[in-house]
Amino acid sequence: MANPMLTKLTARGFRSLADVSLSLDPLTVLVGPNGSGKTNILNVLRFLASTVRFDLAAAVDDWGGYDFVRRQDGRPSRSRVTLGIQGIVTRHASANAPDDYRLSFYQTPRGLLSREESFAFKRTKGQGRRITVTGRKVEFRRDDVDEAPSRTRELASRQATGLATLPDWSDNEGGEGIRLLAEFLSNIRVLEPDVDAARQPSRIIPGSLADDASNLAPALHGLSKNDPESFEILQGEMRQCLPGLEAIEFQPMGGPGKGMVVTLREKGVRSPIELADASYGTVRLLALLTALHEPDPPAFTAIEEADHGLHPYALDLLVERMRAASRHTQLLVTTHAPTFVNQLRPSELVVCDRDSETGASLIPRVSRNDLMRIKVKSKLRLGELWFSGALGGVPD
Repeated sequence: MANPMLTKLTARGFRSLADVSLSLDPLTVLVGPNGSGKTNILNVLRFLASTVRFDLAAAVDDWGGYDFVRRQDGRPSRSRVTLGIQGIVTRHASANAPDDYRLSFYQTPRGLLSREESFAFKRTKGQGRRITVTGRKVEFRRDDVDEAPSRTRELASRQATGLATLPDWSDNEGGEGIRLLAEFLSNIRVLEPDVDAARQPSRIIPGSLADDASNLAPALHGLSKNDPESFEILQGEMRQCLPGLEAIEFQPMGGPGKGMVVTLREKGVRSPIELADASYGTVRLLALLTALHEPDPPAFTAIEEADHGLHPYALDLLVERMRAASRHTQLLVTTHAPTFVNQLRPSELVVCDRDSETGASLIPRVSRNDLMRIKVKSKLRLGELWFSGALGGVPD
């Protein structure tokens, strides 16, 4: 089976996302002004992941309550939130028969949450399965015909989501498909490096780079040992952005909790520079490249404000590295940098905007076919077109 990936995300009534349908590719980059909904697209995935760990009420509370989750448009609190994803995640999914998960819920006047869920996926190569959850009731149907449910069951609680409960069911009941979807959502990495934490020495604990890059030292050291070819490519990329850099080295720290310090050896400098003394942009670029070079990354990685703190020259390199990494981990990226956008293809770019009267996000602001047409007609690069306002998605 190819790498699992999401192909579509939909949201209605969620924060600024009044009615959004977004196609996703191996590399998808969101651009637009502050407040246009880029972060809320990431938040849809974060919220769905939280419903795997908690029941729905706990997930909503964890996000600040229903009034924080729902669309802020002045409508009664009974207005419904509907979130959906399609993709190729389960064993027999394909582009023509994608997995489809939808969650729809609202808050009753008594403050209780009422929700419906549906899962549609192919249980075998020739037969589909649709599972619908309403309250405690679970119905099983074939996904290609409207017929009476073949079976029904009940959940222990009206607040327990199918994503959290049904993975424990047998494969014959559909547990495997739901389990794969739940695991996919649970393992989504939203990479937001904390540069101060990333600068510090860390204990040597094997594993992928953490969301905040606080384990940068052991993750980078692990890459150098387990995939020296990728580590050497990473060093070459860092040398392109840091004139004078000779090598990235490691110094062990003793004591009960053995640790690792990253140092940068530069030409003409007698002592290596510890990462704690390196610039903000250097540390952040090193963290991003470490994640993008991992040999066994999570299936989906989101990176917010990928350009933050980086020199424009580094952005050209970063786009190429993301494109290569997207063969192993699907990437959803936000940026504000025209230099970054200049390196993108129309199929990789999504322009986000916001309706000035209703506050609703307009995503995508321009179709990909129109992006290609405008680019060909103007002979300008996408970043230049976006920054000029020709594509929308810029502050008024």
